[in-house]
Amino acid sequence: MLACTENCIEWIKISISGLTLASIVIAFLTYRANLSKINEDRARERDKEYVSQFNKSLEWSFNYLTSDGTDVPPKADRFNWLTAARHILRAKKIQAQITHKTYITIAEEIEEFWRHKYYLALADRSLRNWHYFMDKSKSAWPENIEITSALVVVEFSNWKEGMLDPTDSVDREALINGGGLKGGNAGFGLRTYIQHLESLKDLRAAE
Repeated sequence: MLACTENCIEWIKISISGLTLASIVIAFLTYRANLSKINEDRARERDKEYVSQFNKSLEWSFNYLTSDGTDVPPKADRFNWLTAARHILRAKKIQAQITHKTYITIAEEIEEFWRHKYYLALADRSLRNWHYFMDKSKSAWPENIEITSALVVVEFSNWKEGMLDPTDSVDREALINGGGLKGGNAGFGLRTYIQHLESLKDLRAAE
């Protein structure tokens, strides 16, 4: 049986202490990593719920304004415009709480989908006439559509100020050379359309 000197015992104690400290550090780092992952997962689940409700709020807004899409252009109904505006405002608050890039992008796609639906619903020429918004039976004060609600709805239907258009970064020539005109009848018509515009450019340049 091997005898251990006093120095040997001291080194064993130091080694054990070092291993214990290392174990504590490793356990702490593992805990931090697990906690970070738990928080990350919770944030993702929260953003997932936000995105889902964001879409629902915009859908409810559109459905209130257009009576589930059956009234396009929408009826000049004060309550419908007010309710649509409220849902849009709540949707914006929900969107502002989304933090993950993936879900931010998804929300932007959803927003653009509903923005275009709104744009089409409000594109009717009848809305150019200010009489659409008024109550003709009340000559003293003919307000019908509440102004703030109308501003909220109309603003939402417009292209978002400062938002980059994804088509601006597209290489048009690369699409043309890469098969962008091979889409059957649409491709043939598009090719002719491009050629016609190019010929007009040449005529203008020659003037």
